[in-house]
Amino acid sequence: MLSCSRIFLRQGLSTGARSLAAPIQLTSYIHTTHVNKDETVASGALIEAAKGMRVIPTRGQAAKEKLYGFVQDLCKQNLGEEGYRYFPFALGLFTTIGFCNVTNLLPYIEMPTQIIGCTVAMSTTLIAGLTIKCIAKHKLDFASFFFPPGAPIGLAPLLVPVETISFFSRAVSLGVRLGANLTAGHMILHIISDFGAQMLASGTVGGGIGGVLCTAALVPVCILEMAVAVVQAYVFCMLTTMYLNDAHELH
Repeated sequence: MLSCSRIFLRQGLSTGARSLAAPIQLTSYIHTTHVNKDETVASGALIEAAKGMRVIPTRGQAAKEKLYGFVQDLCKQNLGEEGYRYFPFALGLFTTIGFCNVTNLLPYIEMPTQIIGCTVAMSTTLIAGLTIKCIAKHKLDFASFFFPPGAPIGLAPLLVPVETISFFSRAVSLGVRLGANLTAGHMILHIISDFGAQMLASGTVGGGIGGVLCTAALVPVCILEMAVAVVQAYVFCMLTTMYLNDAHELH
């Protein structure tokens, strides 16, 4: 993981507590010590991420570094050593979807990830791009997706249609999973809030108690929805990197 305590500049750093608390002024040269291979790939993203960082990290900077390391580990786990070259893409995908998912919880705001048509369009575009990349790299070997090597020829009429449907259904399932989970959560919030409002409007003591309970129930449900929003962003990003690995290795 990127750590500012391991970034030293050729110019601009001085000693003392005051210099440690001051923002780092980037120069044209950055020297890293004790870094792994993964920390030197995508140098543009590394330099951009280091802008304004401090030697003693703030809470916001520590959160950025945690996010950096989390997505970096995800790429390494699903793509191996070659995964670091796709780190900027994975980081942008995760943060964009996560931001849209959480913003969807605000009143009167509707982000694209809540609309199933938009999520399916996004996932279809991703799968189409990965398919083109796979064909460009492996040429005719791409057909092994639909008929695994070593399988009996007699099973071809059964395996080819099943594998074809399985491959192209990724474009739909990836987007529907994201949009449907968010839509279901919003429907639960709407039902609870509407039911509580009707009970409060009834004017009875029982209705007032029920309305207060429904209103109180919205708090844990909103917390759960925030967790679901982040988890769905992670699942979308994880599956995308897995499909990218399939395109590289023809799994």
